[in-house]
Amino acid sequence: MKKILLSIALVLTVVTVCLAASVDGVWKGLVEGQYNLSLTLKNDGGKLTGVFALVDNNPKSENPDEAGYTPYVAAQMGKNTITDGKVDGDNLQFTTTFNGKPVVYKGTIADGKLVLTTTFGTQNIKLTLKQPAVAK
Repeated sequence: MKKILLSIALVLTVVTVCLAASVDGVWKGLVEGQYNLSLTLKNDGGKLTGVFALVDNNPKSENPDEAGYTPYVAAQMGKNTITDGKVDGDNLQFTTTFNGKPVVYKGTIADGKLVLTTTFGTQNIKLTLKQPAVAK
């Protein structure tokens, strides 16, 4: 009886792992409609590694508007190596740095989308990323 229960538990674990969406690859999206975000992720047995790249595509970046707004965040952020990355099924978490301070991202993968949340200062930010279609 114990062997049967152990076998069932093992099969269920394997099925759960196989059904979990893969986080591996490149994920892209826009932040606040003006920053191109690109994540390159790799899951190795629950340890998540990769690169977080944020690029400003706003032409006003070098020329502040009347309110003095200059989206300098992306220029300062650039590329960052992901640290403390973890994957558990469809859930993930990782850390990057900005101005020497850690920024923690938490997310889930569902329906072909990677949805991340973080808090930057006092602002809560939600990001939705997709994997670009691969040319055949």
